[in-house]
Amino acid sequence: MKRILLLLVLLSPLMLSAQNITVNSAQGQSITTFVEQHLKGNGVYITNVKFNNVQGNITYPQIGTFNSNGFPHLQMDQGVVLTTGNVSLAPGPNNSGGATATVTSHYTDPMTQMAALVSNPLTSCATIDFDFVSISPFVTLNYCFGSEEYDEYVWSSFNDVFAFFVTGPDPVTHSNVTKNIAIIPHTISTAHPNGIAVAINTVNGKTEAENPSAGHYHYSDFYVHNDYSTGVQYDAFTQKLSANATLLPCEQYHMHISICNVQDKNLDSGVFLEEGSFNSPSADVNLSQRVADTIERSQSVEFPLTLANTYYSFGRVVVGFGGTAVVGEDYSIVTDSNQTVSQQRPFFYIDDGYNSLIFSGLSTANLRNPKTIELYLATSLCPTRPELKTYDTIRYVLVEDDVLRLRDTTIVAYDTCRQVGVEVVLGEPTTFHWLPEDGIDFPRQQYSSAVITESRNYRVAAADGRGHVDTANVTVEVRETPPQGVEELSADEGFRVYPNPSTGMFNVEAGGIILVQVYDVRGAQVYSHQCDGHAEVLNISPLPAGLYTVRVTTSAGVKTEKVVVR
Repeated sequence: MKRILLLLVLLSPLMLSAQNITVNSAQGQSITTFVEQHLKGNGVYITNVKFNNVQGNITYPQIGTFNSNGFPHLQMDQGVVLTTGNVSLAPGPNNSGGATATVTSHYTDPMTQMAALVSNPLTSCATIDFDFVSISPFVTLNYCFGSEEYDEYVWSSFNDVFAFFVTGPDPVTHSNVTKNIAIIPHTISTAHPNGIAVAINTVNGKTEAENPSAGHYHYSDFYVHNDYSTGVQYDAFTQKLSANATLLPCEQYHMHISICNVQDKNLDSGVFLEEGSFNSPSADVNLSQRVADTIERSQSVEFPLTLANTYYSFGRVVVGFGGTAVVGEDYSIVTDSNQTVSQQRPFFYIDDGYNSLIFSGLSTANLRNPKTIELYLATSLCPTRPELKTYDTIRYVLVEDDVLRLRDTTIVAYDTCRQVGVEVVLGEPTTFHWLPEDGIDFPRQQYSSAVITESRNYRVAAADGRGHVDTANVTVEVRETPPQGVEELSADEGFRVYPNPSTGMFNVEAGGIILVQVYDVRGAQVYSHQCDGHAEVLNISPLPAGLYTVRVTTSAGVKTEKVVVR
């Protein structure tokens, strides 16, 4: 026990440090490469990147990357951190109520809109600037703001300040405007047409009762008091928030991200930007990725394509070919507007209506083994920005005809269906899946025991080891138990069980079989199968060798037969 306690004592500092975030300074790195690698997401094209208004390498230690190392309250795994002081201060633990890591040289943000957010001079700023074009009408950036000025300087005039300013044509008026998109969610109103900016004075732990002025805010739902012994140094921080802008697709805008000290250079603040979260979230053509859907040689498959946003009138899609199947030899592709897609013409156009690709197997295909079709699609939706693309992949498996077939089945049961199965007409499937799985004991098997008390429909999918797939419908009809007839049926009435004896496989024949039951020598029921037919295969080979009684219920009566399993 002493050894276990000692081990826990030795490990506890490691456990705590694992919960502190880690930060790596980007000083000396190219700001363009840094933003491209860590901030840029999908659907945006970024140019003219600057840090503290300078292109090239970063000369200030106020920007870097962070990793949360499992610290859950930051709500981000990794990304970019921008600070008023040295980024090295940001990691926890929170062991100071007023930590400062002053940088030797200071930059002051000259943007008038930034200065207008506070009543005292800005100092010790860190800024990122870039131009961007979005492929959709929306861009988003996820962030979290933290500060050492919490809670002492809430509702004072000495707060550190940050903002994300987007400048460009208004999507309604088309006039050039500048807006801060780092605002508290759902605060745009008549009184605040641009929303309420996220700041120490607006997101904090104060209450209505403490509010000395109607102009003060708290929005404590978005506030996290840092009373954890691990994580970050800042005394408090916001929940992860999303800055969103509505704009004109394919038009150029400017992003200005800034965080500054106010009045003095004391008590650091930082803003965390989630990795890859500056993106255009609806920037795609709706091409659902297809994995191993099967096309038979003589079959044609139509794949629908739609533009993601009705703003666009058309898009140009460039196709890269992959897989083991060769277009023109093994398969062909045409659009529904009769555009042929091939190695010689590896592109097509889609408009704002319905379009589709039609895949067809060719007689020239050698399909002794299945072949894969892979298309890599790069779509340009901005005519003036052909470099701005979205990407998707379509995959199919091309196979010989009739390689796997299931047959639709109807199972009739009385009162309760206790066994289900699907018939395989062709091929040797290795996996099955019943949907829905309700009432079925083994939904991944061809046959399964079940407890189904009401009629319902199932869909069964099967696949073999070569990637061939087929599906079938299985209908279970649960009926009321019919009245029992006389107890004895004769062989003259078509009843027989054979071969007998056997290794456990018996054929049962009778007119209108409803139920087959098997009992052991003690009279215990060891098998039951509800049927709907004139001939059934009874498989009791898993049972031990011995003497059993088979009881067959039909629409005309009931018959019993002794059988031997050897």
